[in-house]
Amino acid sequence: MIFSVAIALIWQAIGYYMVMYMSAMASIPEDLYESASLDGASALRQFFTITIPLTWNTIRTTLTFFVISTINLSFLLVTAMTGGGPNGSTEVFLSYMYKQANTNSAYGYGMAIGVVVFLFSFALSAVLQMITKRDVYEF
Repeated sequence: MIFSVAIALIWQAIGYYMVMYMSAMASIPEDLYESASLDGASALRQFFTITIPLTWNTIRTTLTFFVISTINLSFLLVTAMTGGGPNGSTEVFLSYMYKQANTNSAYGYGMAIGVVVFLFSFALSAVLQMITKRDVYEF
């Protein structure tokens, strides 16, 4: 069941991220690829030495967006698709928070879960930014 939610999350995000990557790659001048091919670089070599370094800021940004939106949108998709699933098999943090606050009337506990989810997503995005930090290449 959780795999169906994961597939739906990826499917809904593909179009947005495809446009982001296509616009980043379109901003790279063709002269760089032409000179690399004249020097004998294969298409795979050009991808790893030209395309990825020059689109790295976009990759970092979209990776952070994807992680944060996955945490937030998983609640919506779980609620719409499975409602928590059989025996809570597709329950995520935010759906658990919602059930605690609205079903059990444990508003303080629900708010505490929300704060923990916020701190977790903030820390995760900070770690992603530190891990993927590189020098910015310009053309």
